[in-house]
Amino acid sequence: MTVEEPSESHLDSHMDSSVDSPVYSSVDSTAEPPPDTPPDTYLDAQHFNLVEPSLAEVYDAIKEADREMNRAAARRAAAIYTAQRVIIDVGRARAEAAVQAGGRRPPWSPEEATKEEFTCEVGDLLRLPRRTTETLIEASRTLAEELPATREALSNGAISYRHAQVIMDQAWGITVDGDQVAAARARAVFEDVLVPDAELLTVAKLADRARRVRERTHPETITARHQKSVEDRHLVFQALNDSMASLYVTGDAEKIQAAYHRTLDTALTLQGPDETRTLTQLAADVLTDVLIGGVTPDGTGAGVAAQVNVTVPVLTLLGKSEEPGYLAGYGPIDPDTARRLAAGAPSFTRLLTHPETGVVLSMGRDTYKVPAALKKWLEVRDETCTFPGCRRSAKRSDVDHSVEWQHGGQTDAMNLAHLCPYHHAVKSYTRWTPRHLGDGRIEWTSPAGYRYIVEPSADMRPPRKPQPQPKPPAPAVDVWNLNPEPDDPDNPNPF
Repeated sequence: MTVEEPSESHLDSHMDSSVDSPVYSSVDSTAEPPPDTPPDTYLDAQHFNLVEPSLAEVYDAIKEADREMNRAAARRAAAIYTAQRVIIDVGRARAEAAVQAGGRRPPWSPEEATKEEFTCEVGDLLRLPRRTTETLIEASRTLAEELPATREALSNGAISYRHAQVIMDQAWGITVDGDQVAAARARAVFEDVLVPDAELLTVAKLADRARRVRERTHPETITARHQKSVEDRHLVFQALNDSMASLYVTGDAEKIQAAYHRTLDTALTLQGPDETRTLTQLAADVLTDVLIGGVTPDGTGAGVAAQVNVTVPVLTLLGKSEEPGYLAGYGPIDPDTARRLAAGAPSFTRLLTHPETGVVLSMGRDTYKVPAALKKWLEVRDETCTFPGCRRSAKRSDVDHSVEWQHGGQTDAMNLAHLCPYHHAVKSYTRWTPRHLGDGRIEWTSPAGYRYIVEPSADMRPPRKPQPQPKPPAPAVDVWNLNPEPDDPDNPNPF
C-alpha cells in the first residue's frame, strides 16, 4: 500500500486559466446546470489561479513540519540514551570508590543512587512525573538497543513518536523467561511487520494491528502471559475540570467486563417514566454509590468510610461569598458542593480557613515526634509529596525533617515537609537537597545544580492585619487671608 502524491498534470488539467465557466467534477463540462441553480463559485477556475503557492506546496510544508517534529523526538531519545550511558559509567566509578573507601554500606548502592539521581534530573528538566520519566528513559534505551528499524523510521521523520510508542509498548511485552535470544528474535519479526504499517496507519489503527501481530509472534502462550499480567492490575484517579474526575481500573478482562455489565444492568432497572437521568448518568451514579456505601460479600469494608479533606472559606460557608472550596487531591470545587460537604457529611474532614488556627507550629529541639495537630496542618499545607513534580498524596507520604534531626534540625513547620517513600529515599541517599524558603515554599537543588521551587498547595499564613493609613496632613492656613472669599469689586479688601 502506498500513498500517492498529488499529480500536477492532473491539477493543471482542471485549472486552465482560459476557462471562465465553472468546472463540475465527474460531469460533462458542456452540460447546462439545472435552472435556478446558482453557480458554485468555489469551483471557479479563476479562484484556483489565485492560490500562491500551489496547494501541494502548502500541504508539503505541513508534512515537513511534522517530519521535523519526529526527527526532533529521535534526537531527544538519542540524547537521553547518551546521558544514560554516561551516568552508568559515573555510577560504576562511584561504586568502585565506595569499595576502596570501605565503611558502612547505604541502603542504596552507588549505582542505584546515581540511577535515581538521573531519573529525577530528567523528570524535572522536562517537567515530567516520575513514571513518565522512567518510561521515556526506557523508551530511549529500547530505540537505541532493541528496535533499530523503529529508531531509523523515527529519525527519518517517517513515523511520529506516538507511532513509535505503540510499537515499543507491544514490544516490551514480548519477553520469555530465561530465553532472551528467543524474545529478541520475536521482537525483530514483530518490528519488521509493524514499521511499514506505521508509516501508513493512524495511531489507533496501528495499536489494533500491533496487538494482533504481537499475539501471532509472541513465543509464549496467552495463558502463561495472562498469569503474569494479572499482577499489573491497578486503579488510577484522574482530576478533570469543573469539579469532575475519572476513575480507571485495570484487571482481569472477565471481572472488569462483569462489573461493567452488572453496573449497566442495575442502571437499567432504575429507568422509568419519572427518571430524568440518562443510562450513562445512572451507571455512573450506581457505581459510585456502591463503592462509597457498599461492602463486599464477605463484609469487608463495613464501617470503613473514605476520608477526604475539604477546605472551605468561612465566607463561602456562610453564603456570603462564592469563592470555591478546595478538595484535597483534586483542586477547586464549586461553592455549593463545598457547603454540602461541610454541612455534615460524616465521611469528610471539615477544615475551615480561619485567621487563627491555634496549631503549635514549632516544637524546636524539644521532641523529634511531630504532634498530631501539626501533622494535620502540614497535610493541608502540602497536600502532596513536596518533591518537584510528585503528586503522591500527603496521606501516603512521610513527614520528613528537611535538615535531619541528628544534624540539628528542628521539629517545626519550616523544617518539616511531606515526602513519599521514594523521594524520601532520594533525599536521604542522593545529592538532591531541599531548603525551606519560608511560607511553605521549598527549593530543591539537583546534583547538576538546577534549582526548582515547590509552592505550597494551601496558604496557611494568617492574614496580615491591615496597617492603619496615615492621616493626611492638615491644610496650611493662610494667615494673611483668613476669610478667603472671591474678590468683590464693590467691596475691596481693606488689606
